[in-house]
Amino acid sequence: MKAKSIKGNSPGDIRSSLEQILLDDFKPTLAFVFISIKQDFDAVRDLLDQQSIQIFGATTAGEFIDGDIGAGSIAILLLDVDPSCFTVLLEDYQDKDPEAVAKELAQKAKEQFKNPSLLISCSMDPSKESSNVLGEPILRAIESVIGKETKIWGGRAGDDLAFNETLVFSNHQILKTGILLLALDGDKISVKGQTAAGQKAIGIERTITKAINNWIYEIDHQPAAEMVLKFLGIDMTPAEAETFYPRMNIVLSLIREVGNPVLRGTGVFNWKDRSIMILGGIKEGDRIRLTVEPDFEVIEEVRQNAERLSKGEMQDVDALIMFSCVGRLWQFGPLVGDEIEGIRKAFNVPMVGLFTYGEFGRITNGNNEFHNNTCCWVTLKEK
Repeated sequence: MKAKSIKGNSPGDIRSSLEQILLDDFKPTLAFVFISIKQDFDAVRDLLDQQSIQIFGATTAGEFIDGDIGAGSIAILLLDVDPSCFTVLLEDYQDKDPEAVAKELAQKAKEQFKNPSLLISCSMDPSKESSNVLGEPILRAIESVIGKETKIWGGRAGDDLAFNETLVFSNHQILKTGILLLALDGDKISVKGQTAAGQKAIGIERTITKAINNWIYEIDHQPAAEMVLKFLGIDMTPAEAETFYPRMNIVLSLIREVGNPVLRGTGVFNWKDRSIMILGGIKEGDRIRLTVEPDFEVIEEVRQNAERLSKGEMQDVDALIMFSCVGRLWQFGPLVGDEIEGIRKAFNVPMVGLFTYGEFGRITNGNNEFHNNTCCWVTLKEK
């Protein structure tokens, strides 16, 4: 499998780059297109469709093919993989149950490949709490059809931090409420990935004692908002509390029965009932620990881990794709480019990535999970 990555600030830039690489006897069949919502989707889709290149596309909160993070740009990874080894599936869940749609897509993947591996994205209105169904619930829906051992990696689409609407697209559809799957033949293409977080859990283990949907009301039978802010040493007046938004700076470490913990970011605080909205699945009885923000040593740890894997179970891969939470961009600022470039250099293959509104990936020694504040990266290799 050959791969090449290109980026640009306009469809014209992409046209020029595409024309150049097609002169090198490179005939791509699949494109990962990560694009700012400000860009001309139709123009980019037409360019690729004219070359019979299948599209796995999503809008972003930032896009890149290296450590240089784009703002309002276009990043594309092109692969010349055998078309019989993959299929792009896209379905609208508007006025439908997203879990039912996910099952339908999983069934199609299962019918085509005995051992499918999946890359996933989805679009939504980020302001709606109901968007949390586009996390863990759709993972479990897919697993109910194909099995828990299915490899599932990906990230939800972004919209340049407008938090208005996001989009996913293929050659002939652009959807505001869509689930996008790339099913790969796992018997012919190796798909291996890794999750990297860095939030350090501190303090004792606590239990969520009252929760409804994705709102936590009590932790250890105490008002959730009061307990978390007191622990973090944040003292606010009632007026300040009413407008407080943590901006991904307050993150919970959710303990799993197997494997590493999973991070859950926090949304708004409701000071009237002292509750906290969680950006992901949560329920009564879950065990958590509070965390502190990662320091910049995490970037070096991620790079070293990528180097270790590139010399071991992920050596000689053909391509690299990254799904990194927009929260990491907030936390690390421009230095997040060092994390991206460190992973890219470890594998030294063409890559593409985007900043997401939530990530999908298997935790170390554990299960497929929906993540916050996490970088998920996946390698592809033709067997």
